[in-house]
Amino acid sequence: MHILLKGLTLINFILITPIKSANLIFKSSFEDGSYLLEPDRKDSEIWWQNIANNNNSDFNWPIKLKNAEGTFQILINDDDSKRYIENKIELTRGIDNKVTKALHQIVKEKEERWTQVPYIIDTDDKEQKRLYIRYSLKLPENLSENLGENSWLVLSEYKTVLDYRLALYIYTDENKKLYWYAHGDNTVSEDVPYEEYWYRENREIPVLEGEWMDIEIYWNRSTHDDGRVWLTVNGNKVIDYKGSTKIEDPIRIIMLFTNYAKKPIDQWIDNIEIWDNYPCGLRKSCHNNPYKNIEN
Repeated sequence: MHILLKGLTLINFILITPIKSANLIFKSSFEDGSYLLEPDRKDSEIWWQNIANNNNSDFNWPIKLKNAEGTFQILINDDDSKRYIENKIELTRGIDNKVTKALHQIVKEKEERWTQVPYIIDTDDKEQKRLYIRYSLKLPENLSENLGENSWLVLSEYKTVLDYRLALYIYTDENKKLYWYAHGDNTVSEDVPYEEYWYRENREIPVLEGEWMDIEIYWNRSTHDDGRVWLTVNGNKVIDYKGSTKIEDPIRIIMLFTNYAKKPIDQWIDNIEIWDNYPCGLRKSCHNNPYKNIEN
């Protein structure tokens, strides 16, 4: 926009849209006295397991979001959940190759095809418009062989009750080659024909096997063109979808990370950060910023 004043002086005015600041919701590298409670069976098909702290850190487990608390949901209909799934906090070599504590999630065998162990937050229908998640992830060295051809594993999911699911995946093709995939669909409802609203895939950025990856996930929920789904791996943009990311229903279930695959696998999780917006500038990766050292 510009204004022409007396004396033909041209003054330009630049309209700047303010960028919403980011607030740190949670962080943990499992070095703060974190420990797992024993799995608790509250109904026939689901076990629940919590993480706790034995000291007073600034961000205590469980993760809290919109006044709801996260927990591991272990989908097993058996008297012995550890026969199929086991979570452990163990010492290992971390993303910086130093000895660290990390979460080891092990799916030993599938009881049913939906056997899985997500870290899940039931937000009780309260709206969470934006969310940024960063964590270190290490998958098995033989992942592609283990999954086989035309297979899949889930990185993260977000669901409403009635009309929308956002899911981020790693897929294998007919040659067992791994690649990234994300989409929005209506899997949450069984009463309507299946519909995939949009999808994006990336076969250029490699899926690392047996090596740590720096995972960043961001979404902005909107019925308009300002909706966003964004995934980077080691600072490389893998998925960048712009467009509608919701219909009407507010988000309900947030699965921040999960071990859910077509075949049994194990994986390592470390260095978790949860923010309510981009913490490193608008649509900029935080890959070059050390974990836990980003200023709030």
